[in-house]
Amino acid sequence: MPKRRGSALLTDAQVKAKRALGTKLTEDRHGRGAGSLVVRWGAGDTRWYYFRYSDQERKQHAIPLHVATLPEARAKVDDYAKRAREARVQRLDLRAMLETEHQKQSADERARLEADAKAARAAERGTLRVLLDAYVEQLERAGKQAAGDARRMFARNVYDAHPELAARQAATITPADITVIVRAVVYLGKGRTAGKLRSYLRAAFALAQGARYDAAAPAALLALDIEHNPAAATAALSQFNRTRDRILTDGELGYYALALERLERSPARDALRLALLLGGQRPTQLLRTAPGDVDLEARTITMHDSKGKRTEPRLHVLPLSDAAAAIVATRQEDCGDLLLFTGDGKRQTRIETCEEIAGIVFAAMAKDKHLREAKALGAGVAQLRDVRRTAETMQARLGVSRDVRAQLQSHGLGGVQQRHYDRHDYADEKRAALVRWEAHLAELVRARQRQEEQPLASARPGKVVAIARARQRRG
Repeated sequence: MPKRRGSALLTDAQVKAKRALGTKLTEDRHGRGAGSLVVRWGAGDTRWYYFRYSDQERKQHAIPLHVATLPEARAKVDDYAKRAREARVQRLDLRAMLETEHQKQSADERARLEADAKAARAAERGTLRVLLDAYVEQLERAGKQAAGDARRMFARNVYDAHPELAARQAATITPADITVIVRAVVYLGKGRTAGKLRSYLRAAFALAQGARYDAAAPAALLALDIEHNPAAATAALSQFNRTRDRILTDGELGYYALALERLERSPARDALRLALLLGGQRPTQLLRTAPGDVDLEARTITMHDSKGKRTEPRLHVLPLSDAAAAIVATRQEDCGDLLLFTGDGKRQTRIETCEEIAGIVFAAMAKDKHLREAKALGAGVAQLRDVRRTAETMQARLGVSRDVRAQLQSHGLGGVQQRHYDRHDYADEKRAALVRWEAHLAELVRARQRQEEQPLASARPGKVVAIARARQRRG
């Protein structure tokens, strides 16, 4: 066996010199017990570098360094010597520790490669579905309430209804293809839905079209190579976007408020009642509130208004009256840690459930004999979105100013004055307005109760409650 050479500081000349098979040179630079650098000659004048150290039981181990030069070997030995001292203090085996780290790095690298390959495959496919999914994800990251609506609309009216178009390259989609998708919804008699679908498709293509110049756009859109917006070339369907002007009469609003009170308690029913008591809030926005958004000591509830082009949701703080605070306190007892309006603590109550319950009440209201006799029925069956318009109209009649109504309903606040100059929180004005509004609702409910006591009262509200209860259980 060739003799081992000394452990002085090695030179490049020593390492590069030709030596007999099995010859070893050692360099100790870190002191006793910290390990050393070993150079060993193999067949054909090859050289191998090792880090040699002793474990807790003084048993020697050699770890291959897999380097080609002396400086590289020294750098690795410096790192291993430091790690060996740390392992000795922690009474760990250096080799086992390095093996564990290597396995983790390998697993992470495999996961990264798989993710990159998956992303590359998705980008290569570049389908319409990839584009639309990326658009929905962007809405979700921005906290937009339209994200869920867009996801469901794409799934129902594009992926399921037109799978061949969803699987097509997004860059090859034409205005005629968009028209086929939207026309199918129009033929179902859903003109407003068709208009919204076209708007979502146009926004999705616009996002992809500008992705290369928008650092915030999803990376998946960059590979789609979208240069034109086919949805922008289609008709706007403005005939289906007419603004509703339906206002509930005093009698109708009293009927609605009393019917909600009589319903069995549920997250959807509580959301509808609270939205009304708070001056006509958007139910979709209210449904997203969490227990942490409520301060019963300060008697406030905070909603996060992300509607429109806001990059950050606007904090919409409202005072809670006695009736509203009682509803919120009940919800806090029944809900989970993340959602205020939930039946199982895990899933948020859907706006469709609220709309269905309100629709049942409004359908029965349209047939109510007391309202018919008093000629207090408005034209056409009311919808849930009419409640918000009714609330603001009636508040104006009660003398609530335009500025305070805007603060109550969180709209019309994007002007220069509001954004830059007006820093008043309107807390006292909002509280006074809601006290007045709650008193008005209470009087309307009492008027409805007196109306029901009249001989001709036969609307049988109990039947409405029974039907709505059944829908709630299914909702």
